[in-house]
Amino acid sequence: MSMKTWSLFRTTAVVALAVALLLSGCGGRTDESTIILYGRENNSGTYMYFKEHVLNKADFASNVQTLPGTAAVINAVSKDPRSIGYGGIGYVKGVKVIPVKKDDNSPAVDASLQNVVNGSYPMSRNLYFYTVQEPQGAVRHFIAWVLGDEGQEVCQKVGYYPLPPERRPQLKSSEAPPEKKTITVKGSDTMVILGQRWAEHYMQKFPGVVVQVTGGGSGTGIAALINGATSICESSRPLDEKERGQIKAKFGKDPVEIPVAMDGLAVFVHESNPLKSITLAELNAIYTGKVRSWREFGSTSK
Repeated sequence: MSMKTWSLFRTTAVVALAVALLLSGCGGRTDESTIILYGRENNSGTYMYFKEHVLNKADFASNVQTLPGTAAVINAVSKDPRSIGYGGIGYVKGVKVIPVKKDDNSPAVDASLQNVVNGSYPMSRNLYFYTVQEPQGAVRHFIAWVLGDEGQEVCQKVGYYPLPPERRPQLKSSEAPPEKKTITVKGSDTMVILGQRWAEHYMQKFPGVVVQVTGGGSGTGIAALINGATSICESSRPLDEKERGQIKAKFGKDPVEIPVAMDGLAVFVHESNPLKSITLAELNAIYTGKVRSWREFGSTSK
């Protein structure tokens, strides 16, 4: 597509959005084209991933409305034609997911399983379990089951992306049912539904084990792991060096990182929004406050 054609397309899209806003009842005000920003709270691994990989560690704009969980972000975006949000692909329902371009010269890529697995989607990431040390006993048995065919099938049924067989960590465990034990899993809100479904299926098969799953954000899970308050931390981002050092200092052992699923960090807008794609640079401009209206957004996309 030529630059002239692309500019015309963007201008048409912005005009169409303004019309959609007027028809939806948001017109008649001076702020009908204002971009309403939704994101995750700062203890979220999704927040940290977006800040690092999209904002290049810059601060979010002060008008970003942060919400506790991707489901809450999607609910807010679904009700406001002016809005935009981001979150894990497993939660997407009732909003329009926008293909993402790495830059102006790159193709727009959907956050599909194939594109996330092959890395062509610009915001592909792993989802992790962390333990303080090499997992043993019932904890090891549970994680091995999650990484096996049954656990990864549950992952796909819930709407998350399973790890390809060749990327699954080889975690051998006894085939015998584990001893009676309570396993605690804390952390990522992106992963909490997945963790709960894993727990439900696992406990049906091995009723002697209780698996308790709670969210609160990756930061909450990581803090619980550092404090010895959870068996497993669920995290949608890798531990940083400071966190690894805290675990090493307290327990004398390095934390164990175990990828258990994959995710495409999705960008979504209201279903009436005519936007066809968005670049990482445009997302950066919107979420750092450089661009504040959909009309202005069109002028940055030539």
